[in-house]
Amino acid sequence: GFLLPKYATGYYGALTTTFTRTISQGSTGADVKALQVFLNTHGYIIATSGNGSPGHESTYFGIATKNALIKFQNANKATILTPYGLTKGTGILGAKTREVVEMMLK
Repeated sequence: GFLLPKYATGYYGALTTTFTRTISQGSTGADVKALQVFLNTHGYIIATSGNGSPGHESTYFGIATKNALIKFQNANKATILTPYGLTKGTGILGAKTREVVEMMLK
């Protein structure tokens, strides 16, 4: 794995999870937490405080995670959405979104 950028709070996170399945609202697991860390450290903040906030990521994929993921998908529309004929994010971490996330983590 590798280290993620240091949060202002001094929190470090090591991301060793690879995204191998489609996850969406209601999903739980280490990959959900890894997705939240990714979103929080790439400018798509899930929450400013409490569960899902930087340093307080959780293993539950709720509406806040979905909304942050939609923002990420919309920001990467040409790569993620356009190939599938979509015009706005779905909030589902499917194959194409996983591919873009993994590419950004390399």
